Amino acid sequence: MNTDFNTFDELVTVASQYLQNLGRSKESIRIYLWAWNRFRRYMDENKIHDYTEEVAMKYIKATYGQSEISNLTHYQKDHLRHCLCLIQFNETGEIPIYINRKPQYQIGCAFRPIIDEYLDYKKSMRVSEITLKAHRWHLYQFSDYLESRDVYSISLLSPLELMYYASDIFPNEPASKNQSLIVVRRFLNYLFEKGYIKRNLSQVVPKDNYRQQAKLPSVYTKKEIKTILYSIDRSTSIGKRNYAILLLAVRLGMRASDISGLEFNHLNWSGNQVTFTQKKTGRAILLPLPSDVGEGIINYIKNGRPISEEKRVFLSPRFPHNPLPSEAISHMTRKIIATSGVKIGNRKSGPHALRHTMANFMINEGTTIPIIAEVLGHASVQTSMNYLRIDIESMRQCAMEVPLVPVSFYEQKGGKFYG
Repeated sequence: MNTDFNTFDELVTVASQYLQNLGRSKESIRIYLWAWNRFRRYMDENKIHDYTEEVAMKYIKATYGQSEISNLTHYQKDHLRHCLCLIQFNETGEIPIYINRKPQYQIGCAFRPIIDEYLDYKKSMRVSEITLKAHRWHLYQFSDYLESRDVYSISLLSPLELMYYASDIFPNEPASKNQSLIVVRRFLNYLFEKGYIKRNLSQVVPKDNYRQQAKLPSVYTKKEIKTILYSIDRSTSIGKRNYAILLLAVRLGMRASDISGLEFNHLNWSGNQVTFTQKKTGRAILLPLPSDVGEGIINYIKNGRPISEEKRVFLSPRFPHNPLPSEAISHMTRKIIATSGVKIGNRKSGPHALRHTMANFMINEGTTIPIIAEVLGHASVQTSMNYLRIDIESMRQCAMEVPLVPVSFYEQKGGKFYG
């Protein structure tokens, strides 16, 4: 390590202050600190004292497997970048400024007032900020295209220009093209209703044949789940904690955010129940507490959990033993599955995959969709219907036999067509 820093903690403290001086948000700095603390744990466990790029690469491979950097996920590449930033700060005293790869754009003066008016209208309809941002981007693309063809007024819009736009925009990105045409169609309908254009040109915008392909949820077999659970070293305090967490995910289908927020008052030991409010949906959930899940939690509380007055169940083993964040639970789950010996293939390996797996088990056992919806905390049964796509065996039972073609079909007209 650089002799300017006596300890790793001192390096992290100075580096985090540097990020703060750069104007980074608290959330951004928290993510950096989380990555750096995980790396420090790796160094401590392997008795490594020199923080170098080579050590960082070994850490990433030990954490995510022997994949090439190009094959890492966006999240994993960010984790590697955070580590390399600390290396550079250790060597140079500077952290490279992260460049926003998204191009800056400004809607031209000719169309900006009417587009701003439309977006204000959408905002008054309680459209989310994310949706508004997407609308603004697509309308920027639309207005920029029109200006490139010397169309600077709404009154100059014509069906021909719209046809040209529909054929030229995002030629190799069908999903983006589909979304852009939808936004433009709604925008033109607004212009017509407000009297800005005399003809409803939204009806002229051609409809493409885009159909989003549904993605099959990632699930694991019972044998694979046993292998994953057995791979956890429950002789350690961290192993006891991780085992209990994975049981909550695969046996109760709890999300990482709800496992992170699990408190002692959510556990009804006498009634063998778990009651909590889902963080994502705000729905109150009551679930049964199976004996193996309860025993896993008790084993962690009695023999692995640090002494703390914290009301949340799962804590970090490091002082001051803060509650385990959902990001750490997701990362831990992926790492356990990756090192369990189970061949992951193209499947996802986070807590949500275990949630899908639990739903798959229920479907295979004949559990009805309304009950699955209640257990998963879905507001709509239709949401739970998506899980039917993973029940291949049941879908095979629904397949109809192809009827035999009668011999008379082949003998018609003397059989000359089929001879």
